[in-house]
Amino acid sequence: MKKLFTLLTLLLSVLGSAQTLTGKLVNPLKGMKQMDIEILPLGLDRSITIGKLKADGTLEFTFPPIESFLSDNEAQQMVVNELKYALYFNCLGQEESLYPEIMALQIEPITLWYKGRYSGVLFPVTSEAMIPWLEDEAYNNPEKGTFYKLIYVAQATTLNMQCTTTYQFSGDVVKSTYDYQLELEAGLNFIAYHIEEIYETDPKVTSFKPSKVTVKNIKEGLDGIQWFAKYF
Repeated sequence: MKKLFTLLTLLLSVLGSAQTLTGKLVNPLKGMKQMDIEILPLGLDRSITIGKLKADGTLEFTFPPIESFLSDNEAQQMVVNELKYALYFNCLGQEESLYPEIMALQIEPITLWYKGRYSGVLFPVTSEAMIPWLEDEAYNNPEKGTFYKLIYVAQATTLNMQCTTTYQFSGDVVKSTYDYQLELEAGLNFIAYHIEEIYETDPKVTSFKPSKVTVKNIKEGLDGIQWFAKYF
């Protein structure tokens, strides 16, 4: 009986810890109906629902269990690679051995659906001015601030390190430093990329480049994020 009580207590604790992350849409549509928030992981033959956009503009994210990302169809499994390739900023070719050998996938966009119809995408940022760069970083300049991406990892892992990588664009040599402070859980995680410094390149050659970025995952809430939607 004691063992059964302990098992039930543990189960209730796990179920009770299921967390719903909430946010508020900056630009809801007038008379908007409730929509589903979905992702389409590369390789899968279906989308996965990760939350709801309520009619009042409230966003509620409830991440599904890791089993939701598996497929019975061997030809249509989610395409994952090593964690270093799933990060928006990385030091490939430099200090690569310090990255955990964990399979992962950056998942974008975060999409909105209404009655089975693709209706829009979400941009989580701290400033609307960051969105043009996120849509096309080759021609638009970044802004200081934070943008957020979803990442899937096959198992829990941590990454605490700094690395510096060098890019050359004609006469410009850009040194970029990335400070990782990640404690990732198996399944979906929101990652915050905080751009602290920007190198101003020759605008005739290429757009400006982030040169100092802190990378953290969101653990408790989505406070401070401005959620913008682009509707279709």
